[in-house]
This record gives sequence, structure tokens and C-alpha cells, in this order.
Amino acid sequence: MIARRLVLTAVLIALAATPLAAQTPGAVPRMADGEPDFSGVWWSGGIGAKQHTLDQLERLYKPEARAIMDKLTEDDDPTLRCIPFGYPRAMTLPSNQQFQIVHKPGLMVILNEYFHSYRVIPTAGRPHPADVVPTYLGDSEGRWGGDTLVVDVTGFNGQIWLADGADKPNPTSTGGWFTTDALHVVERWRLVDRDTLEYQATVEDPKILTGPWTTPAIRVKRADEVKVREAMCLDTTTYGLTEKGRQERSK
Repeated sequence: MIARRLVLTAVLIALAATPLAAQTPGAVPRMADGEPDFSGVWWSGGIGAKQHTLDQLERLYKPEARAIMDKLTEDDDPTLRCIPFGYPRAMTLPSNQQFQIVHKPGLMVILNEYFHSYRVIPTAGRPHPADVVPTYLGDSEGRWGGDTLVVDVTGFNGQIWLADGADKPNPTSTGGWFTTDALHVVERWRLVDRDTLEYQATVEDPKILTGPWTTPAIRVKRADEVKVREAMCLDTTTYGLTEKGRQERSK
């Protein structure tokens, strides 16, 4: 009886010393500093135009911007030239696409499987550098608000679209969801549970939009993989131009 009591006591002591996330299946994992740990491979959201509130976004384009938008078609989508998906668009990709998060105290890195793009996001709440060089994915700075990571993104080059060219919420929609270098995105990332990550973004672009647009809350699921695979983009537009030039020179 005494031996059995000693064993039970040892088990209770071991459980008390075990982190809560390890004791409770589905609990939010945490890093050494106590903040939620988003590390892992995740499936993309896979939502379409109807769930994506693009009808609201379309109404926000200013008349002069809408005139430009109406001239754009699916063939003008920057991703056809292997320009990376920007955010929040990257979170709405078909659900067979994956991305990986490597998370450490003070830093989060996002690795996108398709296009092999990446984002480096400091999470200490510091301001953006004064000399940001405009890029496709912008400059990201994060801060914690409770268990939600709030990421402020500026410094875009105006070359990405907010949605897929094929996403047309209305019969008259053309799908030309273009942006400018004034684009500003505020993202909110949080773990619902161990295997569910929620993302929501508020988008502003005062050069072409009359007000902010907020995406729906997009929930993505954890994948079983431990790392993303290689998924290359083949720039058929550039290849076609190169091949045409080669044929012209051979005449």
C-alpha cells in the first residue's frame, strides 16, 4: 500500500510540473516567454469570393480607381508573372496550399510553399524603419495584444492584388483587385486551439479606396507535415516573350 501511494504521489508531482499545453489535448501551445506559439505547417484558407466580402471591397474603390479596375482582367493578375501573393490574399488560397510558421520569442517567420516567398516579422512592437524599401510583401512589425499577434504592414510597392483575378462577387465584376504604394494592412493572428489558427486583416489604401476593408475571420488548420515542400512558379508570360524573341532572331 505504501509503495502504491509513493507511485501515485510521484505521478501527481510529474503532472504538476508539466506545462498545461502538454497536459490538455488541443490547448494552445506556448513559447518560453509565455506567448502563443504559432509554429507549424498550416493549410491555406480556401475561401472564395462569396465568403471573402469582396462585394464590400469593390464598393470602396474610388470612381477613378474603378475606371482602372474595369479595364483589368484575369490575364492582368500579377501572379501570372510569378509575382508573389500578397497578404491578405495569401491566406485565401486554395486549401491544398500550405505555409509554415517558425516562431520564436520576439520573431515570427512565415514560409510560403508556393512562390517560395517569406516574411520576417519582429514581435517586440517596435516602429517601422524610416528607410523602408518598398517590396511586394511590405515591412512587418508585430506586437502582442493579449494572445493575439497584431502585425502592422507598410512599405508596399503597389504591385500586388488583394484577391484572385477570377474572384468576381457580381456579374459586372472584372476581378482587377489592384493596389498602390499607399497600401496599409493590419493583421490579427491568434490560435483558437492547438490545430486552428485564425487570421483577419484590415486593409487601407487611401489613393484608391474610400475607407478600410476588413476580411472575414479566416480559420486555417494545422497540417501533418513538418516542413513545406517545393512548389515552383513557372513564368509562362516571360517564357513566351523570350521564346518569341528567340524565334525572331533565328529568322
